[in-house]
Amino acid sequence: MWWWVGSRRAQLAALGLCAGAALLLLHAPRAPRPAPAPAPAPAARNLTSTTAAPAPAPADNDTSPAPPPPPPPPPPRRDPRIIVTGNVYEAGHSRPRAERCPALGARLRLLVLVTSAPDHAAAREAVRLTWGHAAARRDVGFAFVLGTPDEAKAEAIRAEDELYGDIIIGNSRDSYSNLTLKTLSMLEWVDTYCPKVPRLLKTDDDMFINIPRLLKFIDARKNASRTIWGRVIKRSTPRRSTKSKYYVSPLQYPPKVFPDFATGPAYLMTTDVVGELIKAAGQEPYLRLEDVFVTGVLASKLKIKRQHAAEFYNKKVSYHPCTVQKGIAIHMVRFHEQFDLWRKLLDGKTKCAGT
Repeated sequence: MWWWVGSRRAQLAALGLCAGAALLLLHAPRAPRPAPAPAPAPAARNLTSTTAAPAPAPADNDTSPAPPPPPPPPPPRRDPRIIVTGNVYEAGHSRPRAERCPALGARLRLLVLVTSAPDHAAAREAVRLTWGHAAARRDVGFAFVLGTPDEAKAEAIRAEDELYGDIIIGNSRDSYSNLTLKTLSMLEWVDTYCPKVPRLLKTDDDMFINIPRLLKFIDARKNASRTIWGRVIKRSTPRRSTKSKYYVSPLQYPPKVFPDFATGPAYLMTTDVVGELIKAAGQEPYLRLEDVFVTGVLASKLKIKRQHAAEFYNKKVSYHPCTVQKGIAIHMVRFHEQFDLWRKLLDGKTKCAGT
């Protein structure tokens, strides 16, 4: 056993040496780590600079959404002295007379609306008794359009309308300077109460209209769209004299030449443009020359065709039966002359070439 005892002692001695060495390693001092390099100081901001520092370029794998585009610049401010049409037009009708256009115009070939003034009762009566007989046709709608009359005339207008039921009254005050507002009231009425009628004739109460000739004119152009027909004036210049009845202020209309326009006594239009004309009118400076404004300025902006038609005389002409029968619209007809023209239109004795 002596050898086992000696071997056991040797083993214990070796274990003691190993344990001592391990203790020396655990308690040996460690070498100090080097201090990290200080971060560079941020560059000083220029507080008086209005230029922002450029944003860092996005990484290739950046999936964040792109920033929204900057808002558009505000529209230029309009001169406060300029009268905008939308600020002076009063929409609606105190007497709409919607029954003048049954079925929203779906069964009509033509709607005739005649602008008139409150004190033009004799002119309206003469039209009703002559070419206004077209109102008896089932395919033609007919009515007069007035602005709001003065209180002194309101009762007479009410009584006349109670008798005939053919007077539409808009909300804008009736005056010569408000002719544009009256025409817009007419267009609004068509858009509201007669949107399905294919053709609208706008005319005045001092006009003689050859309805049979007009219907032939319409039938020959039944496929037309976005068009106004009438006596088209080209390269007309605004009157700048304040003494002129047709004075136009450079502030309201700066250009030196008007767009091509159909003169106001009578013009025919396809009704597919009515809504566009009303919408565009509200944004434009007001012009009291209704034909220039509606068939010139607005139609040009909306790219509506204006086509000259020789049958629209729109002026005073000789009252020969053939002149009356070949034309569509004769201007400056006094109320008592309507009956003479009506008789000549119906004259079956005079033979006219081309009729």
